[in-house]
Amino acid sequence: MSHDEHGHEKEPIILTSGRRMAKGLAIIGITLAVGAAILVPFFDDMYKNPPPVTQIRTERPPPTEPPAAGTTTIAILQGASSQGSPDYDPDDDATVPLGNKIVWDNQDTIPHTATSGVDNNDPEKGKLFDTGIIIGGEKSKAIALADAKEGDTINYFCTLHPYMTSKLRIAAAEAGQTGGAAAAGPSINILESSSVQGNPDFDPDSLTAKKGDEVSVVNQDSIPHTVTSGTANNDPEKGKLFDTSIITGGESAKISLAEVDPGEYDYFCIVHEYMKGKLIVQ
Repeated sequence: MSHDEHGHEKEPIILTSGRRMAKGLAIIGITLAVGAAILVPFFDDMYKNPPPVTQIRTERPPPTEPPAAGTTTIAILQGASSQGSPDYDPDDDATVPLGNKIVWDNQDTIPHTATSGVDNNDPEKGKLFDTGIIIGGEKSKAIALADAKEGDTINYFCTLHPYMTSKLRIAAAEAGQTGGAAAAGPSINILESSSVQGNPDFDPDSLTAKKGDEVSVVNQDSIPHTVTSGTANNDPEKGKLFDTSIITGGESAKISLAEVDPGEYDYFCIVHEYMKGKLIVQ
């Protein structure tokens, strides 16, 4: 312990050696090298997948491929979830030819829906169509408007962001369009989520048609179904009067009643036997 000229004690000064300093720098260097070895291989993944609190928006070029024949495509624009921003394109002036199916292309980075109705409180919400959740960057399944007529105007909105609203106007059918979704005459709709036992399935459950009619069957669900005469798969008369065979989700089929005599006939789905309906032929 040293003293100053007034006799006060001074704190000792501890000096390090060059060897100790070199050792410390070596430890720091090794630590940085190990950290870099861990970080560098994963840098691209960390850059591409930022934390959830960070949202990186990238401009998505418009689709270049033409829509399939008989299909109308509507874009859900990037940034549509911000209230007041452009949302659907085309918006209130969207025109859909009678018989066309509709596909919504979600160009945003977050999920949206296109659901018939004016808002979530509308008792008719989703009865005409509902895409369900469309993930950012994905497209909806093709939606068929089975009961639409030329001149109809249909309101729709996003159930996740109800301020996103728009309209469809049904125009004259395109030349050569014979899509079952809007065909004239009697039709049966297989409703969305009808494969869940207890849910509404066929609409109408009881259809009246005439001998010689051609009945359009539109599968509005996302999974396969059939309309098959009979009461169940073990019915020995199953499918003898009519059978659509498998109808893929979003597609349609026809039933000819040319050889079906007047009477009441049960039908069901061979994939989901609890889905049952009745066809009345006059």
